[in-house]
Amino acid sequence: MQSDEARALLTDPQMSGGLLVSCAPEAVNDVLAIFRADDFADAAVIGEMIDGAPRVEVV
Repeated sequence: MQSDEARALLTDPQMSGGLLVSCAPEAVNDVLAIFRADDFADAAVIGEMIDGAPRVEVV
């Protein structure tokens, strides 16, 4: 279980939003495992960055 201080560092008090983390594709499983081991069970991959012209695609 995370301390109140640790949880406060992982949220934006201005928006009450979560933390967005970017990592290399080959590190995804390790990063998710770290979050889940620290009781952040809802951590999930929400997108990817790809080479090319800037755009946002919602699927």
